[in-house]
Amino acid sequence: MAIPNLEDQAMTRVAAFTQRARAVLAERYAGLTLTHEGRTGLVFAAHQGDAGGPTVAVKVAYPADGHDAEASTVVRFRREAEIGARLSHPRILRMGPVETLHGVEFHEMDKAGPVRLDQLIIAKNPPLFPRVLVILQQLADALDYAHAHGVVHGALRPSAVLLDASGNVLLKGFCLYAAADTPSSVLSPAAVGDPAYMAPEQWHDAIVNRAVDVYALGVLAYELCTGHARVGYDTRGVPEIRPIELAPNHCLRDDVPMYVTDAIRRAISRDPALRFPTAGQFVEALTHPHAALGHSLPTIKPPRPKSQHSAWMLLGLVLFVGTVLVLTVPSEVRDQLWGWIGRAAAP
Repeated sequence: MAIPNLEDQAMTRVAAFTQRARAVLAERYAGLTLTHEGRTGLVFAAHQGDAGGPTVAVKVAYPADGHDAEASTVVRFRREAEIGARLSHPRILRMGPVETLHGVEFHEMDKAGPVRLDQLIIAKNPPLFPRVLVILQQLADALDYAHAHGVVHGALRPSAVLLDASGNVLLKGFCLYAAADTPSSVLSPAAVGDPAYMAPEQWHDAIVNRAVDVYALGVLAYELCTGHARVGYDTRGVPEIRPIELAPNHCLRDDVPMYVTDAIRRAISRDPALRFPTAGQFVEALTHPHAALGHSLPTIKPPRPKSQHSAWMLLGLVLFVGTVLVLTVPSEVRDQLWGWIGRAAAP
């Protein structure tokens, strides 16, 4: 009896669903082209109505078969669309409401450019630091806007960052509400996060806030400043999470200022209280050396030079001897000793 190949079965199911989704969407759209197989569904490029209609992107939810994993995927699909329709910001991908046609759930999105941030990170000619700052600033603007409206991304990663035809950022995939998603909710913070970009507290399904997005933005900054993706593959082709190396007094790249290392280290601190309060403040620290560490982190004073130690030790000795002389030595002897000490201390 042959053992069924689960991977082949999964691929067959995806192919069958892709064909069905294309047939259903053809009633509403023309020129359907599959562009991406995401975590929660398939993304098609299409024209509204006929071939002359506006170009849009259409995301179709994977069907749920009753298992917890599939149910969570559908909930996440709906949540992303719900939040995406609520947020109105030039750096956030616009999404329409979820619709159902013949049992297939889908929603429209603005069509972004073909480039994702993960492709830019590992490009042969990675962006120079001024361009990195523009990308991070646009991401910070989008995140701070969402945070101000009670929304946390919770799944920030390079593939969630798209670039339009002008090279501007379009962020997608917001799926959590600040201080609202608890461990008992169907859509838990740990379930939606990406392990390579997820803050430590999110691993434990704690109630999330903007600090988890600041952490993920810090990891993205590290990748952009080094040109190395956090997720790589070993010699067998198995994906692995690479460590983040932030050695003190070390430049991540020749064109990246040294203080940027300090700012990224603070952004990805294990303690959320030590991270930057907002995404915007983190990006500002990437351009202002004095803001890299801030005032919330402990600082270690550098040791005094040996010459300063010697001077303080000599002064202490003089004061000690003086006190002893005043209390115990007759005035005639004391005057002679003071003269000797003065000559010995003279340069």
